[in-house]
Amino acid sequence: MNKRIGWIDIAKGITILLVIVGHTLIGYKVNDYIYAFHMPLFFICSGLLFKPKDIKMVAKNNAKKLLVPYYVTCGIVIAARAISAYLQNWTPEQIKYLTVNTSIAALFAYGVDGCKWFFNVWMIGAVWFFWAFFWSNLFLQIIFYVTRDKEEWQRACLVIIVATLSFIVGQYIWIPTNVDIGGFAVLFIYIGYLMRKVRVWEKGKLPWYAYIAFVIIWVEASKIGGINMVIRLVPGWIIIPGAVAGTLLIFKGSCIAEKIKPVSDVFSWYGRNTLKILCAHYFELVIIPWDKLLLGMGIENRRLFVITCRVVFATVAVLLINGLMALIKKSKQKNKSETDVSGQVV
Repeated sequence: MNKRIGWIDIAKGITILLVIVGHTLIGYKVNDYIYAFHMPLFFICSGLLFKPKDIKMVAKNNAKKLLVPYYVTCGIVIAARAISAYLQNWTPEQIKYLTVNTSIAALFAYGVDGCKWFFNVWMIGAVWFFWAFFWSNLFLQIIFYVTRDKEEWQRACLVIIVATLSFIVGQYIWIPTNVDIGGFAVLFIYIGYLMRKVRVWEKGKLPWYAYIAFVIIWVEASKIGGINMVIRLVPGWIIIPGAVAGTLLIFKGSCIAEKIKPVSDVFSWYGRNTLKILCAHYFELVIIPWDKLLLGMGIENRRLFVITCRVVFATVAVLLINGLMALIKKSKQKNKSETDVSGQVV
């Protein structure tokens, strides 16, 4: 699974764009159809690629891949908010209050303002996903280690127990760094793991009428609001099947899109850069007041224009980040080459 799988990148690309749409259309009913599956899909995709590995190595690699970008992004946003406040003539006390509370928010990593703790904690926003994803993958590695000599049904039972207990805990207290969300999300990673074992995406694995059933289940789940992992909300029994059904529909669409070269290239790029897109989107979500900037411009469909602005901003930001990273890599390789040459004995 070291080689990237095209349709998985496409599915992630489609969904990260839907994340941007969902954050722009808060309060609109269409948002429920997106929330019904968009976060579970990322965890299920992780399950498709899941392999039992050394737990310490997984923790170290995921900390580098997830937590370093998380704290770098939070640091940039904290600095940007302080600068923005200064330019708006906030008092030093107000800027200090803003900076301290945003820093605390980064430590807790709540996606929304946290009231289920011993004191109120500000939200850090969209990047809550990084810590939840870190914990979910680590927990499943631990589960596989504990059940390495057990049958699959026994492992499945343990996954359900961990997910259920994590969900129950989250109804009473939100554990800092979203440990409880990570425990609940183990269920979706495991579902993805089981999907890979039966390879449900392959042609002929599921009959055409199964996808009609998926549409019905997804729509019914959306009608009651869909799953909202960030606030630990599962409003009905159909939510879990609805998240899986919505994910399978995206998978099917992605397999079809993979055969259409221009579409495949575009969505694959977004899928390969999902975490960077999320970081860039988080920055503009917190820092750039799109509504105020667009106020008075006479644009009829302002929501659509904001979505476009956000997608363009994230795209340009990631292109710049990738370009900078390529330059740094090239510079390191050049320095290494020069060092190797100078170290040779003539």
